[in-house]
Amino acid sequence: MSAIVQFVKSVLVSVLIGMGVVLLWEIPQWEQQSIAQQEIPTMLEHQLPPFDTKTFLRHISTRLPRYREQFEQAADRYGLPWTLLAAQAYQESKWNRNAMSHTGVRGIMMLTRATARDLGIENRLDVDDSIMGGARYLARLLRQVPPHIPHPDRMFMALAAYNVGMGHLKDARLLAKRLGKDPDRWDDLKTVLPLLAKKKYYQTLPHRYARGWEPVQYVKRIRAYQEILEHMAIHQARPDAAEL
Repeated sequence: MSAIVQFVKSVLVSVLIGMGVVLLWEIPQWEQQSIAQQEIPTMLEHQLPPFDTKTFLRHISTRLPRYREQFEQAADRYGLPWTLLAAQAYQESKWNRNAMSHTGVRGIMMLTRATARDLGIENRLDVDDSIMGGARYLARLLRQVPPHIPHPDRMFMALAAYNVGMGHLKDARLLAKRLGKDPDRWDDLKTVLPLLAKKKYYQTLPHRYARGWEPVQYVKRIRAYQEILEHMAIHQARPDAAEL
């Protein structure tokens, strides 16, 4: 059994156990021993629906290998973790180079026409251009988040801005101040963002209405996907990984 297949299988079992979908005593004894030797990944802190987890783990084997090199190159160029960039791309398009939404965003990084034009990208379906452009755009948004905000909160805010726009992120930070919350903490901001959909709040803000719950879920899922990818990268880096 290949290392990646073994990894996918063992992590999936761990995830399902952690979510209460599968009970430990329902797993064969040899698999229990395998799980006992592993550290249950911290990704369980950011749980995904079981069907979504299964699909993601399958796509790690079938889709990620096609694009991993591009993610690594773009991440290296813009000082980002490749696992973060890959996780974001999965949330955007499920690593589908031809993805397109009803709003008109396209490509593996789901760039808008305006963003692509600003980045000098002519063909959003070109994988290399889309990944490099998405990384460049995320790095730009990260620079726009106030530098005094520490990581990882700063990155979470940049990701939220990628999804909902920097203007709405600024509105959320402004509203957080008004509500006596800390605008520099993601844990506070993620409770405020959904309020941008309520007229009571958005009518007092510069950029008005936003589907503020979406960036909260967006960041949560990217964090979960990245933790799985980080766990995979550690597994693959082990000297004995090829022997599993």
